[in-house]
Amino acid sequence: MKMEEQLRQAKTAASPQRLREHIAVVRALCDLVLEEGKEKEMPVASSVEVPPLSISQGKGERIEIGDDANGPSLFDF
Repeated sequence: MKMEEQLRQAKTAASPQRLREHIAVVRALCDLVLEEGKEKEMPVASSVEVPPLSISQGKGERIEIGDDANGPSLFDF
C-alpha cells in the first residue's frame, strides 16, 4: 500500500527535509481517505417545493416627519 511505503521511507529518511516530504505525502493520502468517507456518508438532497412569496402592498400612509427632522434623507441630521 502506498501509505505504508511512505511511512517506511519516512522512518528511514536521512534528512529532516526528506522526513517532512514523506510525512506530507502520508497526510495527503489520509486527507483523501477521509474525504472519500465523507462523500459516502452525505445523504442525497431531495427537492423541496417552496411556495411563492406573496408581496403585500402598504396602506399608502405617509410617515409624518417631525419638526426636529431635517429632511427625507437618513443622512440629514
